[in-house]
Amino acid sequence: MTTPPQSPGRLPAFNMSLTHVTLPSAQVQVNRLTGLVNEITLGTSVIVIVMSTVTAPASNRPAETDADRSRLTWPTWQGDTIPEAHQKWKAVFAPEDRTFRGLYYEGPTLEETPTFRVPATVLSDAMWKMVQNESCAVLCTGLTGDPSAAEITTALEEGMLQAVLVEALFA
Repeated sequence: MTTPPQSPGRLPAFNMSLTHVTLPSAQVQVNRLTGLVNEITLGTSVIVIVMSTVTAPASNRPAETDADRSRLTWPTWQGDTIPEAHQKWKAVFAPEDRTFRGLYYEGPTLEETPTFRVPATVLSDAMWKMVQNESCAVLCTGLTGDPSAAEITTALEEGMLQAVLVEALFA
């Protein structure tokens, strides 16, 4: 599922694709997200929100865009591990129509709290169940354009993606 590109303020325009993966684990791993405990067990499926830049980043970006982009610099996602938990990023879902509504970053001030609003994207039954069961999602970057599932898989296998585990909010 892909949402149309958005251009929220000074931040770069992104496509957001929703997919899901099964996160492997040799043991139970615990990630604390805003006081909640999410236990990820062997073979747990989770929603992945792929934030791909609409176009390749320009080499002569203004300094303030660089500062904004720094919020999206996450650790490299090794496909065989669960991404690190990130407390400030949130994925927003609406239970009344089972849709993905966007993302936000909890900055210290309202001006420093960017919101990525997207047109409501209806989740499949399986995806809705995943987000309800785990109350988390994986955010990842590292691709350009509107990547296919095969391109996302290849990028993950080749270590081209950066990702974090975030809390799923129901609003």
